[in-house]
Amino acid sequence: MIAMADRTQVRSQGVSDGAAVLSALHGAYERGWQPADLLHITRRSLSAPEARLAVWAILHDARLSHAPARASRAWCEQLTSIAAMPGVDTPAESGPLHRTALSYLWRHLPRLPAECAPPSRWPRRRAEAEQVWAARVDAQVAGRVRGLLAKAERSDYPEEAETLTAKAQELLSSHALGVAVTRAHTRGQLRIEVQSRRVHLDNPYLKEKAQLLSEIGRANGVRTVWFSKLAMATTVGTPLALAQVELLYASLSAQASRAMREASRHRTSPSSTAFRRAFLYGFAVRVGERLRQADRRASDSVMAEGRITVADALPTLARQSAAVDAELTLLFPAVREIRSRPIDSAGWFANPVAASHATLAGETRWSSEALISA
Repeated sequence: MIAMADRTQVRSQGVSDGAAVLSALHGAYERGWQPADLLHITRRSLSAPEARLAVWAILHDARLSHAPARASRAWCEQLTSIAAMPGVDTPAESGPLHRTALSYLWRHLPRLPAECAPPSRWPRRRAEAEQVWAARVDAQVAGRVRGLLAKAERSDYPEEAETLTAKAQELLSSHALGVAVTRAHTRGQLRIEVQSRRVHLDNPYLKEKAQLLSEIGRANGVRTVWFSKLAMATTVGTPLALAQVELLYASLSAQASRAMREASRHRTSPSSTAFRRAFLYGFAVRVGERLRQADRRASDSVMAEGRITVADALPTLARQSAAVDAELTLLFPAVREIRSRPIDSAGWFANPVAASHATLAGETRWSSEALISA
């Protein structure tokens, strides 16, 4: 599954040099961190040499522990992505200060809720029957959705982009409802599968990006917890819903950035950070509303056409929502809402889509789904 043997033949740095780094890596893994998490926090906290050393340590340890044959598929997918990064074949040159800094960072990372088993709990060999860790959107549906989102990203008209994105949400919602009801019929009252997935965000405008992620999640039955100090969010939902959120977030992030650049370009004075933050916040709030409207239209349409009955749909959705809430409470027993600061009114109303949302800029709040760990 992972062609790492040929990709990670890097020069050994010696037992004494690498032992501290590998020991810190093992400790972080046991506290709930995964390879992609560690690379994200390293890049955010330290410099390029430490990041290269982190890549070496992660892949070197994966070979030593035979991770491709033992780790969960979630873990292996992360290793595959890291192994495919440019420059992996180049030895990680680092001095004592770099190794000390990386070891110190990894040793002092907080504990995170475990999303999959750490190395100490891996079997001798992963069962081939293990299901793929995240459900995939049906290929035909995904193709249509990607086509709509690609058009939205290219559109020069915000209203058109919003309409295309809403249509993509309708397709995803119809598909998800059909899958949920079918599974309920075939599996009876068996426990609904709920997973969590971490999303890594990059500067700038971290809170605004987290808000967009949260709004997309709400429209798809996904809850979001935001860790501001780590620049990471955790999404909690069914595997299919998490895949849908990932698909939409990638496109809407690009749409938001493009719309912000266009709004800034048409200003007579240089756009301030406050202006851009307000613009992105308004974009997230309005898009969230439209996605939820699209989700409701899709559900109503499916039931009106008789493809799924109300008696089947409503109990299934209620059980699914309850299962997600229960998992959220289990993973994060202490969370609080984020309240926004007053935002720049010029940035809010510069977005023609967001401006149609009649809320005073100084009174806006973060959605109740946008949570931060206590």
